[in-house]
Amino acid sequence: MSIKSMTGFGRCVGEKDCSGITVEIKSVNSRFLDLSIRLPRTMQHLEMKCREWVKERISRGKVEIFVSLEDSTEKKKKLLLREDLLDAYVESIKKVAEKYSLPYNLDAKELVFFPEVAQIVEGEEEDREEALFLAMELAMTEFQKAREKEGSNLKRDILLKLSEMQEGIDFIKGKEGDIQKAYAERLRKKMEEMLSGREVEEGRILQEVAIFADKVSTDEEITRLQSHIQRMAKLLEEEIPIGRDLDFLLQEMNRESNTILSKANDLSVSEKALKLKNHIEKIREQVQNIE
Repeated sequence: MSIKSMTGFGRCVGEKDCSGITVEIKSVNSRFLDLSIRLPRTMQHLEMKCREWVKERISRGKVEIFVSLEDSTEKKKKLLLREDLLDAYVESIKKVAEKYSLPYNLDAKELVFFPEVAQIVEGEEEDREEALFLAMELAMTEFQKAREKEGSNLKRDILLKLSEMQEGIDFIKGKEGDIQKAYAERLRKKMEEMLSGREVEEGRILQEVAIFADKVSTDEEITRLQSHIQRMAKLLEEEIPIGRDLDFLLQEMNRESNTILSKANDLSVSEKALKLKNHIEKIREQVQNIE
């Protein structure tokens, strides 16, 4: 099993393997499971059972399921006689005849047309239920394959962006020493100008550089950001729905990248920090479609 996109489509066509029943399943992204099932009138009593069946297989997404019957299946009808009601009618008529000394003369043809004695029903409900879930299973198999294929594409692209983010982080880490040296040099020149050529106190420069280094240090933010990247890459290998966990990680990654950008004291570092934020936003767009 691999990660799944919330976008997918699957179909079982009635005339093939689905016993006259056609099922279409399609979905798009949604924060929660938003399920809509449209059944023929003769199958509407199975809606709750269908909902529970779907919930065992899909956890997120706006899912629409359409079920239809072929005309030949829809028109299969049979006559159902309510024998219990027929018995009651006969017994009541017999009592009336005895009570009022009337002729007891029943016509079977007339009895059949008494209210609610004869009912026309469409098809065998038990057979139809079995056929319905067979058709749904076939459509769901195709649907899940489509979601897994799209999920695989999303995973590959996210991993590429995570790799690019790591390259940006490595660049920022490598620049810290250069930034501190450049700051020390600027500070030394400025102090020499202020002291009019007198000897500059090296200890004072080192102290100022240490204060500056602490102020612009992004070691903690980088460490946490790297941890989030590693966690996300690991989640992408899980066999469970991970969309909500990825959402949370992206919030944390965005927080760290904002802090890195705010501390940037070098144009090249600022550019890399902005690219980090850009990658995070692109990953967020893709994660919105992961179950």
